[in-house]
Amino acid sequence: MSYFEFTGKNVKEAIAKACTELDTEEALLEIEVIAESTRGFLGIVGQRDAKIRVKRRDILKEVLAAEEEDLGPAPSSEPEETQPSEEIKVVESPVAIGESQEVQETHPDLERACQILQEILNMIPVEVEVKGAFSDGCIYLDIQGDKSGLLIGKRGQTLDALQHLLNKILNRDNLGNTKVEVIIDTEDYRRRKQENLKEIALKMSMKAKKTLKPVSLNPMPASERRLVHLILADDKEVYTKSYGEGPLRRIIVYPRRAMASKRRRH
Repeated sequence: MSYFEFTGKNVKEAIAKACTELDTEEALLEIEVIAESTRGFLGIVGQRDAKIRVKRRDILKEVLAAEEEDLGPAPSSEPEETQPSEEIKVVESPVAIGESQEVQETHPDLERACQILQEILNMIPVEVEVKGAFSDGCIYLDIQGDKSGLLIGKRGQTLDALQHLLNKILNRDNLGNTKVEVIIDTEDYRRRKQENLKEIALKMSMKAKKTLKPVSLNPMPASERRLVHLILADDKEVYTKSYGEGPLRRIIVYPRRAMASKRRRH
């Protein structure tokens, strides 16, 4: 991948020149400062401009590398307890719903998020278009195109990796409560995934209550485990915990009546 060198009165000006000439965002460039600017004696003698070397980031490599990470919170050695106080945020992108959706709020990072994701996808490359909207405190980006489904990946890993990368880019300079959450979807995958997890969770709950024995679900990433915990949080007849480490971490559904009887016997 080619390197380019730029100069300016300071590093910030040199970076701005690089972004303009390469027609890209600063977040999509790898930047190396070769020399800082100096004012010189009396601001005249020995004055030197700042100099930087840049190259475009290998976005495809970063996305593929992120697929191998656990994009959720690091697994704890302690079991995860159900959190009844939390609410499930149904991922139903206002972009995918269509023109009948009410006009959404605006957000200062919405246009930038669309532009950055479009540039990332152009580097992969795929012929798709990014549509965006802001609703319920989140930026929703919908990838549209004939082959957009290829970006979902195995169990949504590629889509999750793109979402993880874009959130890091947008929020790297933000502090405190100014951070924004970005949700990336295509072909309504997020909603369909939630519905599938809900069906599995309710089925396992019914099995645990019927057999009065703990039921184990298949291993799943942290984001999916959290959703299953929340789906079953209001079911007074069962409770859930997570066990295992890394990619083998899974949820076990316990029937309350059977476990209470077991504790009384002991």
